[in-house]
Amino acid sequence: MEQERMIKHGDEPNPVDSTGLCLLSLDGGGVRGLSSLYILKSIMDRLNYAREQDKLPRVKPCEVFDLIAGTSTGGLIAIMLGRLEMDVDRCIDVYSDLAAAVFGEKLRSIPINFKGDIKGRFDSAKLESAIRKNVSAFLIGVISLNTISFVCTADRHTKDIVRLRSYDLPDEPKIHATIYQAALATSAATTFFEPVSIGDRSFADGGLGANNPVDEVEVEASSIWCPETGDLKQLVKCFISIGTGNPGKKPFEHSILKFLGQTVVQIATETENTERRFIARWARLFDEKRYFRFNVEQGLQEIGLEEYMKKGAIEAATESYLTHMAQKFRVRDCIQNMQLKQSVYLEDFA
Repeated sequence: MEQERMIKHGDEPNPVDSTGLCLLSLDGGGVRGLSSLYILKSIMDRLNYAREQDKLPRVKPCEVFDLIAGTSTGGLIAIMLGRLEMDVDRCIDVYSDLAAAVFGEKLRSIPINFKGDIKGRFDSAKLESAIRKNVSAFLIGVISLNTISFVCTADRHTKDIVRLRSYDLPDEPKIHATIYQAALATSAATTFFEPVSIGDRSFADGGLGANNPVDEVEVEASSIWCPETGDLKQLVKCFISIGTGNPGKKPFEHSILKFLGQTVVQIATETENTERRFIARWARLFDEKRYFRFNVEQGLQEIGLEEYMKKGAIEAATESYLTHMAQKFRVRDCIQNMQLKQSVYLEDFA
């Protein structure tokens, strides 16, 4: 049965099917990150059901994906799944608690002070406290698998996207950031939270430039696994990109405040244009069912990044998306791809 799921490579099964790279990319999007988690839960639940039919143990994302990365809310999730080795159900619980603790009360309604300076509407101290609480609880018992993760943030001096890694690369500068600092830096959305200092540098939300971090994941994976050739595609078994809902198309606002507060932010944090450019380059792997993009198309457009009380609406819109026959087939193809993946543990999990 498993041999039938392999793609032939000449007269032999393609070794990429069992040892190829599995990559996970997670968009930013505030509390709508719950949608990403519901999508990933559906994938992992169906994968584990298939494994149980083959008398194999259940696995967590950190046991399947070689690299997990994200921006902003996706960065927080990447840390929880990759660095803290949570399963998806636990990640949903922790993420929901974080959102309630952080977005329960605003510091100010308008993100500008009387001098015209941009100020965060929510308390960064509450965000830090909630992150520290949950990170500390899960660091105990972490066994450091081979899964590696990074989060995207933006350097406020240069506006460059910076990757804060859980590992070192010999030809890349090392930014010595703790888990707390990395989580805060990727989450420090302008107008929502204050910037974060790491050493002498200052960082803000990586969504302003890499809200859909697939390009960052591609470049980073190439630097890790094929630095000499940069030929990543032939090494990839499964590349999954998960969004936080299609924002739809909206016209430019005429009001200067709305233009700066809404239109400019929407342009800076777009994800779908990035997706179109990426899939044009990865068309062959898309056709071969090795690249997958999941993103709720309708139902999340009007949910604000901070509206944590709309968890039910987020879950309902995501469920509606996943139960559409087209997405069922895409998830099925994704599971068939992932079933033969060998563990990222040093030893096999079979």
